[in-house]
Amino acid sequence: MKADHRHQLKQNEFAIRVAKATELLATHRDRIVIGTVAVIGIVIAISVYSWWSGRAAAQAEALLAAAMQTYDAPIVPAPTVPGATQQAGTYPTEQARSEAALTAFQNVIAQYPSTDAATAARYHHAASLAAVGRFAEAEKGYQATIDAAGDSLFGATAKLGQAEALIAANEFDRGLKVLEDLAANRDGILPVDGVLMQLARGYQKAGKPADARTAFKRVVDEFPDSLYVPQARTHFQNLPS
Repeated sequence: MKADHRHQLKQNEFAIRVAKATELLATHRDRIVIGTVAVIGIVIAISVYSWWSGRAAAQAEALLAAAMQTYDAPIVPAPTVPGATQQAGTYPTEQARSEAALTAFQNVIAQYPSTDAATAARYHHAASLAAVGRFAEAEKGYQATIDAAGDSLFGATAKLGQAEALIAANEFDRGLKVLEDLAANRDGILPVDGVLMQLARGYQKAGKPADARTAFKRVVDEFPDSLYVPQARTHFQNLPS
Protein backbone atom coordinates (compact mmCIF):
# COMPACT_ATOMS: atom_id res chain seq x y z
CA MET A 1 0.00 0.00 0.00
CA LYS A 2 1.36 3.38 -0.93
CA ALA A 3 2.48 5.72 1.84
CA ASP A 4 -0.13 8.35 1.00
CA HIS A 5 -2.90 5.71 1.19
CA ARG A 6 -1.65 4.52 4.56
CA HIS A 7 -1.54 8.10 5.78
CA GLN A 8 -5.10 8.67 4.59
CA LEU A 9 -6.30 5.54 6.41
CA LYS A 10 -4.61 6.76 9.62
CA GLN A 11 -6.32 10.13 9.28
CA ASN A 12 -9.69 8.44 8.68
CA GLU A 13 -9.26 6.18 11.69
CA PHE A 14 -8.39 9.13 13.87
CA ALA A 15 -11.38 11.09 12.54
CA ILE A 16 -13.73 8.18 13.30
CA ARG A 17 -12.59 8.06 16.92
CA VAL A 18 -12.99 11.81 17.34
CA ALA A 19 -16.44 11.63 15.78
CA LYS A 20 -17.49 8.90 18.21
CA ALA A 21 -16.29 11.00 21.13
CA THR A 22 -18.23 13.99 19.83
CA GLU A 23 -21.36 11.87 19.39
CA LEU A 24 -21.08 10.65 22.97
CA LEU A 25 -20.98 14.20 24.26
CA ALA A 26 -23.94 15.26 22.11
CA THR A 27 -26.06 12.32 23.28
CA HIS A 28 -25.64 13.12 26.97
CA ARG A 29 -25.42 16.90 26.95
CA ASP A 30 -29.01 17.35 28.19
CA ARG A 31 -28.44 15.11 31.19
CA ILE A 32 -24.98 16.23 32.26
CA VAL A 33 -24.10 19.56 33.76
CA ILE A 34 -21.75 21.78 31.81
CA GLY A 35 -18.84 21.21 34.17
CA THR A 36 -19.12 17.44 33.88
CA VAL A 37 -19.31 17.63 30.11
CA ALA A 38 -16.13 19.66 30.08
CA VAL A 39 -14.35 17.07 32.23
CA ILE A 40 -15.54 14.21 30.02
CA GLY A 41 -14.44 16.12 26.95
CA ILE A 42 -10.95 16.61 28.40
CA VAL A 43 -10.67 12.95 29.42
CA ILE A 44 -11.80 11.74 26.00
CA ALA A 45 -9.46 14.14 24.23
CA ILE A 46 -6.53 12.98 26.34
CA SER A 47 -7.42 9.32 25.79
CA VAL A 48 -7.71 9.76 22.03
CA TYR A 49 -4.46 11.72 21.88
CA SER A 50 -2.62 9.16 24.04
CA TRP A 51 -3.88 6.28 21.90
CA TRP A 52 -2.90 8.07 18.71
CA SER A 53 0.52 9.15 20.01
CA GLY A 54 1.34 5.67 21.27
CA ARG A 55 0.25 4.08 18.03
CA ALA A 56 2.26 6.58 15.98
CA ALA A 57 5.34 6.01 18.14
CA ALA A 58 5.11 2.23 17.69
CA GLN A 59 4.71 2.56 13.93
CA ALA A 60 7.61 5.03 13.77
CA GLU A 61 9.85 2.64 15.70
CA ALA A 62 8.94 -0.21 13.36
CA LEU A 63 9.75 1.95 10.34
CA LEU A 64 13.04 3.01 11.95
CA ALA A 65 13.95 -0.63 12.61
CA ALA A 66 13.41 -1.42 8.94
CA ALA A 67 15.57 1.59 7.97
CA MET A 68 18.34 0.39 10.30
CA GLN A 69 18.26 -3.02 8.63
CA THR A 70 18.94 -1.25 5.35
CA TYR A 71 21.66 0.88 6.97
CA ASP A 72 23.44 -2.26 8.23
CA ALA A 73 22.64 -4.52 5.27
CA PRO A 74 25.53 -6.63 3.94
CA ILE A 75 27.41 -5.65 0.81
CA VAL A 76 27.29 -8.45 -1.76
CA PRO A 77 28.76 -7.97 -5.25
CA ALA A 78 26.19 -7.83 -8.02
CA PRO A 79 25.67 -11.22 -9.71
CA THR A 80 27.42 -11.76 -13.00
CA VAL A 81 25.27 -14.65 -14.18
CA PRO A 82 22.84 -13.49 -16.92
CA GLY A 83 19.33 -13.09 -15.53
CA ALA A 84 20.39 -13.33 -11.89
CA THR A 85 19.15 -10.68 -9.46
CA GLN A 86 20.67 -9.08 -6.39
CA GLN A 87 20.18 -11.15 -3.25
CA ALA A 88 17.29 -9.76 -1.19
CA GLY A 89 18.39 -7.61 1.73
CA THR A 90 21.84 -6.94 0.26
CA TYR A 91 23.39 -4.17 -1.82
CA PRO A 92 26.13 -4.33 -4.44
CA THR A 93 28.04 -1.28 -3.14
CA GLU A 94 28.23 0.94 -0.08
CA GLN A 95 26.98 3.78 -2.26
CA ALA A 96 23.83 1.85 -3.17
CA ARG A 97 23.23 0.89 0.45
CA SER A 98 23.67 4.48 1.65
CA GLU A 99 21.26 5.80 -0.95
CA ALA A 100 18.65 3.22 0.07
CA ALA A 101 19.17 4.08 3.74
CA LEU A 102 18.73 7.77 3.00
CA THR A 103 15.31 7.09 1.54
CA ALA A 104 14.32 4.83 4.43
CA PHE A 105 15.34 7.32 7.12
CA GLN A 106 13.67 10.18 5.29
CA ASN A 107 10.42 8.20 5.31
CA VAL A 108 10.53 8.01 9.12
CA ILE A 109 11.19 11.74 9.39
CA ALA A 110 8.45 12.66 6.93
CA GLN A 111 5.75 10.40 8.37
CA TYR A 112 6.46 10.76 12.10
CA PRO A 113 8.43 14.02 12.53
CA SER A 114 7.69 14.53 16.24
CA THR A 115 8.66 11.07 17.50
CA ASP A 116 11.86 9.87 19.16
CA ALA A 117 12.28 7.52 16.21
CA ALA A 118 12.41 10.54 13.90
CA THR A 119 15.19 12.04 16.01
CA ALA A 120 17.22 8.86 15.60
CA ALA A 121 16.38 8.80 11.90
CA ARG A 122 17.64 12.38 11.50
CA TYR A 123 20.98 11.38 12.98
CA HIS A 124 21.40 8.31 10.78
CA HIS A 125 20.16 10.22 7.74
CA ALA A 126 22.91 12.78 8.30
CA ALA A 127 25.48 10.00 8.78
CA SER A 128 24.37 8.42 5.51
CA LEU A 129 24.77 11.75 3.72
CA ALA A 130 28.30 12.03 5.07
CA ALA A 131 29.03 8.47 3.95
CA VAL A 132 28.31 9.40 0.32
CA GLY A 133 30.33 12.62 0.53
CA ARG A 134 27.40 15.05 0.73
CA PHE A 135 29.00 16.93 3.59
CA ALA A 136 27.10 20.23 3.34
CA GLU A 137 23.78 18.36 3.52
CA ALA A 138 25.13 16.15 6.29
CA GLU A 139 26.07 19.19 8.36
CA LYS A 140 22.54 20.54 8.05
CA GLY A 141 21.13 17.13 8.92
CA TYR A 142 23.24 16.95 12.06
CA GLN A 143 22.05 20.43 13.00
CA ALA A 144 18.45 19.27 12.59
CA THR A 145 19.25 16.38 14.93
CA ILE A 146 20.76 18.76 17.48
CA ASP A 147 17.69 21.00 17.31
CA ALA A 148 15.39 18.02 17.89
CA ALA A 149 17.50 16.14 20.46
CA GLY A 150 18.77 18.98 22.63
CA ASP A 151 21.25 17.87 25.29
CA SER A 152 20.52 14.16 24.88
CA LEU A 153 23.09 11.61 23.72
CA PHE A 154 21.82 11.92 20.15
CA GLY A 155 22.26 15.69 20.29
CA ALA A 156 25.79 15.46 21.64
CA THR A 157 26.81 12.74 19.19
CA ALA A 158 25.33 14.78 16.35
CA LYS A 159 27.71 17.60 17.26
CA LEU A 160 30.62 15.23 16.72
CA GLY A 161 29.19 14.25 13.35
CA GLN A 162 28.61 17.89 12.46
CA ALA A 163 32.23 18.73 13.26
CA GLU A 164 33.46 15.81 11.17
CA ALA A 165 31.29 16.88 8.22
CA LEU A 166 32.53 20.47 8.44
CA ILE A 167 36.17 19.39 8.57
CA ALA A 168 35.64 17.01 5.65
CA ALA A 169 34.22 19.97 3.70
CA ASN A 170 37.37 21.98 4.59
CA GLU A 171 35.40 24.30 6.87
CA PHE A 172 38.09 23.85 9.48
CA ASP A 173 37.41 26.86 11.69
CA ARG A 174 33.74 25.96 12.21
CA GLY A 175 34.41 22.26 12.69
CA LEU A 176 37.28 22.76 15.12
CA LYS A 177 35.23 25.26 17.13
CA VAL A 178 32.53 22.64 17.67
CA LEU A 179 35.11 20.14 18.91
CA GLU A 180 36.88 22.68 21.09
CA ASP A 181 33.60 23.55 22.80
CA LEU A 182 32.82 19.85 23.37
CA ALA A 183 36.31 19.22 24.77
CA ALA A 184 35.87 22.11 27.18
CA ASN A 185 32.65 20.65 28.58
CA ARG A 186 33.81 18.37 31.38
CA ASP A 187 30.23 17.79 32.53
CA GLY A 188 28.91 16.79 29.13
CA ILE A 189 27.65 13.40 28.03
CA LEU A 190 30.57 12.68 25.72
CA PRO A 191 33.90 11.39 27.12
CA VAL A 192 36.40 14.23 26.81
CA ASP A 193 39.31 11.93 25.94
CA GLY A 194 37.43 10.72 22.85
CA VAL A 195 36.56 14.27 21.86
CA LEU A 196 40.20 15.28 22.23
CA MET A 197 41.24 12.49 19.89
CA GLN A 198 38.82 13.73 17.25
CA LEU A 199 39.95 17.31 17.85
CA ALA A 200 43.59 16.28 17.38
CA ARG A 201 42.77 14.57 14.09
CA GLY A 202 40.88 17.66 13.03
CA TYR A 203 43.93 19.80 13.73
CA GLN A 204 46.01 17.41 11.63
CA LYS A 205 43.62 17.71 8.68
CA ALA A 206 43.62 21.48 9.07
CA GLY A 207 47.43 21.54 8.84
CA LYS A 208 47.98 22.44 12.48
CA PRO A 209 50.42 19.77 13.74
CA ALA A 210 51.45 21.72 16.85
CA ASP A 211 47.83 22.03 17.99
CA ALA A 212 47.26 18.36 17.20
CA ARG A 213 50.29 17.43 19.31
CA THR A 214 48.93 19.48 22.21
CA ALA A 215 45.56 17.73 22.01
CA PHE A 216 47.17 14.28 21.93
CA LYS A 217 49.33 15.23 24.92
CA ARG A 218 46.22 16.25 26.85
CA VAL A 219 44.84 12.75 26.39
CA VAL A 220 48.05 11.24 27.76
CA ASP A 221 48.38 13.69 30.66
CA GLU A 222 44.75 14.18 31.71
CA PHE A 223 43.36 10.69 31.04
CA PRO A 224 46.15 8.22 31.90
CA ASP A 225 43.68 5.31 32.12
CA SER A 226 42.09 6.01 28.76
CA LEU A 227 42.14 3.35 26.05
CA TYR A 228 43.25 6.11 23.68
CA VAL A 229 46.54 6.71 25.51
CA PRO A 230 48.78 4.35 23.45
CA GLN A 231 47.50 5.81 20.18
CA ALA A 232 47.67 9.36 21.47
CA ARG A 233 51.23 8.88 22.74
CA THR A 234 52.37 7.52 19.36
CA HIS A 235 50.86 10.44 17.48
CA PHE A 236 52.31 12.91 20.01
CA GLN A 237 55.80 11.53 19.55
CA ASN A 238 55.60 11.49 15.74
CA LEU A 239 54.21 15.00 15.25
CA PRO A 240 56.51 18.04 15.08
CA SER A 241 56.29 20.42 18.01
